[in-house]
Amino acid sequence: MECDVAIIGAGPVGLTLANLLGRRGHSVLVLEKQPAPYPAPRAIHFDGEVMRVFQATGLAGEILEHTRVGRGMLFKDAEGNTLVDWSRDPAPGAMGWHESYRFFQPGLESALNAGLSRFSNVNIQRGKEVTDLRRAGDDVTLTFGEQSCHARFAVGCDGAQSFVRNAIGATFDDLGFHERWLVADLRLTADRPDLGDHTVQYCDPQIPATYGRGVGDWRRWEVRLSPDAPDELDDAIIWDHLARWISPQEAVLERGAVYTFRSRIADYWRSGRIFIAGDAAHQMPPFMGQGMCAGIRDAANLAWKISAVLSGADEELLASYGSERRENVRAFIEKSVALGRLINKTKPGAIPTGRMRSIWPDLGPGLGARDGIGGALAPQVSGADGLADDLAHGGFYVLGDGPNGVAPDPTANQWLKSRGVNGAVIRPDGYALGGISNSAERRILLKQAGNILPTLFHSNE
Repeated sequence: MECDVAIIGAGPVGLTLANLLGRRGHSVLVLEKQPAPYPAPRAIHFDGEVMRVFQATGLAGEILEHTRVGRGMLFKDAEGNTLVDWSRDPAPGAMGWHESYRFFQPGLESALNAGLSRFSNVNIQRGKEVTDLRRAGDDVTLTFGEQSCHARFAVGCDGAQSFVRNAIGATFDDLGFHERWLVADLRLTADRPDLGDHTVQYCDPQIPATYGRGVGDWRRWEVRLSPDAPDELDDAIIWDHLARWISPQEAVLERGAVYTFRSRIADYWRSGRIFIAGDAAHQMPPFMGQGMCAGIRDAANLAWKISAVLSGADEELLASYGSERRENVRAFIEKSVALGRLINKTKPGAIPTGRMRSIWPDLGPGLGARDGIGGALAPQVSGADGLADDLAHGGFYVLGDGPNGVAPDPTANQWLKSRGVNGAVIRPDGYALGGISNSAERRILLKQAGNILPTLFHSNE
């Protein structure tokens, strides 16, 4: 058996990567050790940038069926006073989508799974555990059961206990956050409008907790546990932890699990033609709802680069994957840890109050210069002809006035002005390759982009 890319793990990250590569025409084998998708929600939030990646899979409409627009997040003290207001604009934002979505993970995975059926070049096999992984010349050989596969590239999207990460010898850099929390998913059986649509972080030094509004009747609570709490809690104890907010007469407890929230990043994300992504490469506390989001960003970054190399680009392009993604995800982890400390009130000093805004960290060192715009996430213009990324058909494109450029809207104009340029060349993952202030810069960037993805570059120049 042979393929261009073997993906180990069929969670949201692996399925997104498979759809992105399948849509670009590459042969993909997805191997998942579990015989069936997990039936309950785990992640419950993603943001507008991630919705932009789902747009790139061609499955935006199908995925939206399993979402609701998020209202944002409130941080409250033990007396119920709002400390920090992170409400989201009800209108679509700079990414061309809403800033926040709540979603039902089994529904999301179902849409991504169904999306793979569009491609005769993509094969997913469940109940197949990879037991051996090694490089052999320019190929990667994978063994699963009595079968084997030769792939040009392999990507481990196989979670926190990643076999692939261990196989390449990567270890974690620990950023110091370790806490055990109860995560409880419930379905309401009684109307509870008082719970509200915002996510609420209860910044209570005695019982820090989180409430999250899910899709439909689903609701989630997360409650910090004492260090000596057992790893498994019976239903009666779980209901005791939730008694402040809800009773067994008002909801069905669908899942209660004890998780250790961590903050860590793998020391390297690539060994030759083997990569790791998602929880295999990084883990963060859930206080920003960015854990799955970070993995989807990994898939978006890696998909077009592997595709470019398979189409003839210099393999050195792949060296930028880990360096770019590592710094970006570190910024999210550090912010999540800071919010966790606020929720726990574990640090002395005044508790901050006021409004909070979303962060959009730049990429780390990698493709192109880091000169104030290179590596920055660009807004996506939405015009009469459609969304800019769709018009580019998965390639680079020019954001700015001029030949073959996407005309900026007011949001994009403001972004370009804030970065000190008149235009920018945008990569397939929505980040800027570089800024344009004159015709010479334009020519240089277009040549660089055309050398990477000549068949997918959106320009006639």
